[in-house]
Amino acid sequence: MKYLFLVWSGLWRRRARAALILLQVTVAFTLFGVLQGLDTGINRAIAKAHADRMYVLSRVSSGDSLPFALLGSIQRVPGVVTVTYENGIGGIYQNPDQQISVQGVDAASFARIFSEIVISPGDLQALIRTRTGALVGEKVAQSYGWKIGQRVPVQSPILQRDGSSTWTFDVVGTFTEPDNPDQANYLIANYAYLNEARQDNRDTVGAYVVQIDDPKRSATIGHDIDTVFANSPHETRTQSESDLISTQIQRIGDIDFLAHAVTAAAFFALLFATGTLMMQTIRERTPELAVLKSVGFSDRRVMTLILAEALISCLLGAAIGLGIAALLLPAARQLIGLGYLPGIVIVAGFVCALILALLSGAIPAWRGLRLEVATALSRR
Repeated sequence: MKYLFLVWSGLWRRRARAALILLQVTVAFTLFGVLQGLDTGINRAIAKAHADRMYVLSRVSSGDSLPFALLGSIQRVPGVVTVTYENGIGGIYQNPDQQISVQGVDAASFARIFSEIVISPGDLQALIRTRTGALVGEKVAQSYGWKIGQRVPVQSPILQRDGSSTWTFDVVGTFTEPDNPDQANYLIANYAYLNEARQDNRDTVGAYVVQIDDPKRSATIGHDIDTVFANSPHETRTQSESDLISTQIQRIGDIDFLAHAVTAAAFFALLFATGTLMMQTIRERTPELAVLKSVGFSDRRVMTLILAEALISCLLGAAIGLGIAALLLPAARQLIGLGYLPGIVIVAGFVCALILALLSGAIPAWRGLRLEVATALSRR
């Protein structure tokens, strides 16, 4: 620590150059933190997917509806324990900035399959009894100040049979998602109410959700479900929850490849940039390093001082870059369900910064180690 002032003074000897190195490292580690944070969050979401849960969608497009009449045939497939269905509407509460999603479900079967969604028995029964009832996610209830018993109007492009675009729901309870609190940002309503009231596409659902008895047989059960509807007007594609998440992510792009490719390219360019700047710095300071040796600094100590400068630059830039990434990552919370920078990414970032410092400072440090005092001073 007694040499810290000396190292810091050497580092900022040329302020513009030091700032450039710091900026390069900061940008690289911001990219590293954001991309690796996204990749880690997505992998965690896939790993946490429920292995006993499968989704039955239209083979034509996941956005196409399926007839409600398919329910009985799916329930009779061997290995199927419970089936639920969902079909929602989107809209706004009071103004375009207050967008809200309403998920129409069969309350009883929905609660059995989606066990991670916590609904009190009283609230669940209230929803079942109230045709126009709705359970409100705690995040939405807190944002808008909704209370049980309040009537909530939702303006939706999905019209009712009378031509009205205003759907009214009676708040009968709330629900939470302890593992992902920010995901509790929608309403759970009765499918029967939405289905009877809507103008178009009645007696259809957006997807069936199936709970199976043996996750190891998911591929077989999924194939059996799809076989039932093969060559019919409504062919299906059944996927496990993890496969469905992977498919949705792939629509955005190969995040895993993008994260590794961009990070590798950024670090490769950064290695040459910082290495070159460090070499230039040491070349300009050759007489100063020779003076240090002449007053008693050993070769190894001079080499250590040079490496320390590279280390401080890289670690400081990494800390700033990862801090910026930690501020940016919550913007992707809805995509990956993770609103913070994982600890493993932070550790990996500082390890990479350490490696980067050693590699970029290796050649300048070696030159400092081999520097001869007489030769260096004679060129002054």
